[in-house]
Amino acid sequence: MAAVSVFVDDAVRGQLPPICVKTGERTDLIIRVQQPVGGGLNGAAWLLVFLGPPGWVALFVVMLLSSGREHLTVRIPQTGAAYSRERALEGFRLAAFGAGVVALLCGAVLPGMFPVLWLLTGAASLIAAAALHLRIQGQAVRISLDGSRRWVTFSGVHPDFVQAVREQEMRLTRS
Repeated sequence: MAAVSVFVDDAVRGQLPPICVKTGERTDLIIRVQQPVGGGLNGAAWLLVFLGPPGWVALFVVMLLSSGREHLTVRIPQTGAAYSRERALEGFRLAAFGAGVVALLCGAVLPGMFPVLWLLTGAASLIAAAALHLRIQGQAVRISLDGSRRWVTFSGVHPDFVQAVREQEMRLTRS
């Protein structure tokens, strides 16, 4: 997979080439993606933990007063099939997690014949949910905003999408 940077306005408005970011095929479907950027507590604030109870209180106050994480919403082209596969994987992940939690609760609460079987089924379901989570994260398009807040970088995209973005930039610079 490849990476490409585009002007933030183009990413926010969805003015990208009609090439799927995951498959490299032509598409008319635009998906809105919201990604957290910046914000949150920086590493220096977490050093307050080492000051003991007064530091914990100060950290709590800093957390209450911080503005929270900021979100960047971009629009990316994606085929319907790729989007459907992504949603199906997320559904399977949620179902596996739910089944794992229910099975573990049944094994712990119900005095049945096979509590160990419930516990093993629950553990297997949670492991499957974790594996699906890793697969989803590995296939996801990663979006980052540079320090100047003018450029958005898409990582984990198809090389044909990168080529289409570069061709679009060349056409715009010639105009």
